[in-house]
Amino acid sequence: MTNKRAPPGDRECEISLIGPGYGECVVLHIGGGAWVIVDSCVDAQGPRALQYLESIGLDPAQAVALIVATHWHDDHMRGMSKLVQVCNRAAFCCAAALCEKELLAKIYALADRHHSEAGSGVGEIYQTFAQLKRAESKPTFALANRRIFAQGPCEIWSLSPSDSAFQNFLASLGSLMPKAGQAKIRLPSLSPNKVAVVLWIRVEDVVMLLGSDMERQGWVEILQSGERSTDKASVFKVPHHGSAGADHPSVWQRLLVTDPYAMLTPWRRGGQALPTRDDARRILSHTVNAYATSGKLWSRQQSHRPSAVEKTIRSAGVTLRTHATSAGMVRLRRPLGSQVPWQVEKFGPACHLENCLF
Repeated sequence: MTNKRAPPGDRECEISLIGPGYGECVVLHIGGGAWVIVDSCVDAQGPRALQYLESIGLDPAQAVALIVATHWHDDHMRGMSKLVQVCNRAAFCCAAALCEKELLAKIYALADRHHSEAGSGVGEIYQTFAQLKRAESKPTFALANRRIFAQGPCEIWSLSPSDSAFQNFLASLGSLMPKAGQAKIRLPSLSPNKVAVVLWIRVEDVVMLLGSDMERQGWVEILQSGERSTDKASVFKVPHHGSAGADHPSVWQRLLVTDPYAMLTPWRRGGQALPTRDDARRILSHTVNAYATSGKLWSRQQSHRPSAVEKTIRSAGVTLRTHATSAGMVRLRRPLGSQVPWQVEKFGPACHLENCLF
């Protein structure tokens, strides 16, 4: 295994998936010392993406060229405002739905005691946009088949959300506001996955597909689009922790090379865990090169709280977690312009997905 503290060379591409416990993030080197951060997760020391870049001797404020927030789920948003604050030279991109004045009005209403911020990434959105406003920085909006970034040998396109998903999302914003006299509600009642940002990334000859938490209907719309690239990706960030509801067989057949390098971050809450064993088997049927940032999810002690107690905890917006272990990371590196295969490195509890079967 290569030294974790060794940075990639200028002509070397890197994609690292960091998690789980408090969420996930992706860190990419796109050549020439430039980096991209997709989503955010934290531990007691702050955003893990910043910690990783500092651990390999880089100054994130100088190195990071782009930050992308794919959607507002808290396991993808924690620490986002800190990323934007530290990496103040970086461009910022998010789904256009998050920038609509109707939603921003709801976000600013978080100052009203009618809302509970607990367990919701909406509060992080509020802080992130406040930071952007102070810096007089305007975000780039992601929509289907839009180029959101270009620098040197790198182009990044958003494949989602579609126009229909965007419009449906906006139509449902009214449910965010409580009526007069209504008790606190947990934000949001919507499904941010429907407007999640799927990314198509090319760095010279390297193509990567980052699935965010996109669900099956969103993949149907991406596959039906005649505007997307016909190239196939060799790296796939598996959507939504490998769940069956985010899987579409044609993605593996039409958007990815044979046996792509697939990476995912497991998820666990209460007695539920993703990926399930069936999910892991399904992914392994598509590729022999599948990795997770942690394994053995089902060997942990299950929750014995009554279902009524669990429901009350969730409705109050409270999230209970087990003690977080050290961050797992799957790191892929490959020289640009060569036929050398990806070098796979696993840190902490990261493992091959086969380990999740036991």
